Amino acid sequence: MRARCFVLSFFVSCALVSASARAQCPEEPPLLNFTGGGQVVCPCFIAGEEAGAVLTPPAGDLPIEVLRVGVVWASQFGGSPQSLEAAVKVYGAGLPNPGAPVQTLPGPVLTDGFINEYDLEPLPGQIVINSAPFSVTLEFLNDNSGDIFAPSVAHDGNGCQPGKNLVKAIPGGWFDACALGVTGDWVFYAVYRPVNCATDAEKILVSSGTTTLATAQPNPFRGSTTLRFSLERSGPVQLRVHDVRGRLIAVLAQRDFPAGIHTVSWDGSRTDGAAAAAGTYFVTMEAGGVRSSRKVVRVR
Repeated sequence: MRARCFVLSFFVSCALVSASARAQCPEEPPLLNFTGGGQVVCPCFIAGEEAGAVLTPPAGDLPIEVLRVGVVWASQFGGSPQSLEAAVKVYGAGLPNPGAPVQTLPGPVLTDGFINEYDLEPLPGQIVINSAPFSVTLEFLNDNSGDIFAPSVAHDGNGCQPGKNLVKAIPGGWFDACALGVTGDWVFYAVYRPVNCATDAEKILVSSGTTTLATAQPNPFRGSTTLRFSLERSGPVQLRVHDVRGRLIAVLAQRDFPAGIHTVSWDGSRTDGAAAAAGTYFVTMEAGGVRSSRKVVRVR
């Protein structure tokens, strides 16, 4: 890792939270690494290196299943093409060495200027963490070291918390990012649910003041399904439905919303008014610099 970081020309709104998904489980603080918005991008990595966060869930929630993870990806000037990187990884421990990954999502595609969220539930097997802490990292496929135009991971620029920021350098292995001169916390988060809670309750947001899209309910659905989303601040929101081939099926919202929690329903209709066929679809929200997607299944 080459510790050269550059201030972004934009402010990424990224106070996303973890979700404790079961009605009988107490609400807990957000499971995240950062203390503010992503402001600083660090084009300081070569292929094979990793950057990530050490996350500590509340002891009362353990064991947990990790459902989704997110990372801010940005460039100094914005507008960079999408980037295919090596992998998103989940490790069962933290510093000084997280050990072998317990799950790997290969080939993540990252979009400049967004919190990129990845759904881990379709991967084989549950990603169960039995003890704290655990780590989430991004492994680089492309060199960006020293290239001020290249996109990379971002940190919040509000001071680096020792023990919570990982770097796997080549050569050298694992380091605390603070010891390498990184001046903030990498913007990573995780969405999880306690394993010992009921499995059929709706996943809920733990705290207000966040921007994210919750799971559709019901799902699968026959008549209609409702999507809940929250906004940290007022602004434009786009909610669109695509099929598995990426074709636009419906536009659920494309207007300004006030800050707070909102709901939008989809009755399975296409943009032309016809009923969408039974199958798998993806609802994507773009709002406040956040891009979030949820899978929905329509049945007959």
